[in-house]
Amino acid sequence: MNTTLFRITLCGLILAGGVASRIAIGRMNETDRPELARPLATLPLEMGDWSGRDEEVAPEIVERAQTTEYLNRVYENPRHPGRRMRLWVNYSREGTNLRHTPEICLPSGGWEKIESRTRTVVLEESGTSPTYASLLAYSRGDLVETVGFWYYIFGEGRLENYVRRLPITSRSSHGRTTRGSSMTIEVFSTGDGDPEGTAMIEFSRVVLANLEPILPRPRARYYIP
Repeated sequence: MNTTLFRITLCGLILAGGVASRIAIGRMNETDRPELARPLATLPLEMGDWSGRDEEVAPEIVERAQTTEYLNRVYENPRHPGRRMRLWVNYSREGTNLRHTPEICLPSGGWEKIESRTRTVVLEESGTSPTYASLLAYSRGDLVETVGFWYYIFGEGRLENYVRRLPITSRSSHGRTTRGSSMTIEVFSTGDGDPEGTAMIEFSRVVLANLEPILPRPRARYYIP
């Protein structure tokens, strides 16, 4: 083989190897974005004693929420007269919805957090991996709003789950966003007649149980806004 041909062959092999390496690295870094097992609209309007109705959302709010699919409903229960639960579920295939949490959005709207009424509650005991929710309270003038909040990241493995839970990661912007698909659940209740959040917790548990057929696997559960 002459020198020129040898050099051309060598360059070709190097180029091919480089392309193969880039493809391999790209596949390693591919983000899994699982779709929902069923549309959010299949969440029942009747859940136990709770009866719901859909409410429209302004297009600009939908766009700002960066949602792929959403659900906005109001549920009521005759056992809790006058107590309305507004359910907002935001699924994002790109994971950008995690930029919109109660801790970020409510203060920007003039709501002030009531620290003494903010706590973590267990929605479901599931062996070594229970499902928690943040129970938050905010005030604006004479209004008080209680918010139940938890979220999922779909396609996240054990390693990613572990890294995300590290204190330095959870406080960073990376800890609040994801390149995988994700879903946030927010339950709002206005009024000061349920300071212990009894109705909020009861309703959130019903929502959790009825979401099960909709959620893909694998999934990681979080509750810190």
